[in-house]
Amino acid sequence: MPRVGLSGVPSDTDASECASHERRIAPTLTQAQWVPLAQAHADRVEPWVRPHLARRSRQQPHPVEDFLWRYYSYPPQALRTWHPGWGVELSGDVAGFGTVRGFVVDGDRARVDPALPARRAVQVREIRDLLVATQSRPPRLGCFGLHEWAMVYRQPAEQVRHALVPLRLGAAGTDAVVDAHRISCSHYDAYRFFTEAAAPLNTMRPTLATRVVNEQPGCLHAGMDGLQMGLQTGAVQLRRPGRRLLRAGP
Repeated sequence: MPRVGLSGVPSDTDASECASHERRIAPTLTQAQWVPLAQAHADRVEPWVRPHLARRSRQQPHPVEDFLWRYYSYPPQALRTWHPGWGVELSGDVAGFGTVRGFVVDGDRARVDPALPARRAVQVREIRDLLVATQSRPPRLGCFGLHEWAMVYRQPAEQVRHALVPLRLGAAGTDAVVDAHRISCSHYDAYRFFTEAAAPLNTMRPTLATRVVNEQPGCLHAGMDGLQMGLQTGAVQLRRPGRRLLRAGP
């Protein structure tokens, strides 16, 4: 069975073969069919987008919502944009799709660019290899989100990010939690934000170069990165992450 990447395209299939196959089987949605789908998507995401844009216009920060938008690097307009998926052709007034990255418009027809798999093949295969390696390992569930605490360990108050929101236990209490636990963070993008005092306390030294050998499915950040990678490749559209997970922070 051929390997399938996040784009939905077999990773060992020639790009020209894939494009030819797509032309043969591509279903077409008429304007009467796709417009309600696009509107339903816009209605679903607008309650997430509108408050964010309103706060941004007032220069009003939000420690949780702003983090989600920055971390996933998925701007509001991208979230508002509906996609029919790979291999689906749209007909009618499709001029607006001419400005959507990855789409091609030909007269009254629009679809995902058939050349896209070839352009993204290297990235998709790297992502696939990382996800397969991550899934192949047993989860380690004992980190308790302490990477967040290690990011402010013994940090001067003026250097603490999101200073508008006080630490729940204060600086001394936060430091005591770190001191009392074994810190075992496997995720490089969390570890690199450890304070200078906290970094030596970690039992691992994860780096970008060792990511594929360190990632494991019990890591919150590994799951977040899976969503981020899906957004980067167009394999998924954003759903609001569970805010309860963020309560593990200090």
